[in-house]
Amino acid sequence: MDVELLKRALRELVEREPAFFRDLFLEALRSDCRVAEALLELLTRHPEAGLKLAQAVAGSVAVPLNVATKDDIKAAVEYP
Repeated sequence: MDVELLKRALRELVEREPAFFRDLFLEALRSDCRVAEALLELLTRHPEAGLKLAQAVAGSVAVPLNVATKDDIKAAVEYP
């Protein structure tokens, strides 16, 4: 099989089914340390990958300050 054809197919799969790719990636992280090492290498060599990860994490834990209560802010600060 042509490698470029496979790459295009994988890109299309990621665009159409991001949850499938996420689940596949998480399963690989749980079972094989090589995936974690590759991810670490990606994040250290490509700042844009680290930025996207930081944005995703911030977006998932951020509490809008204009609607946050004191308890919301306290819970966000205490989050591990």
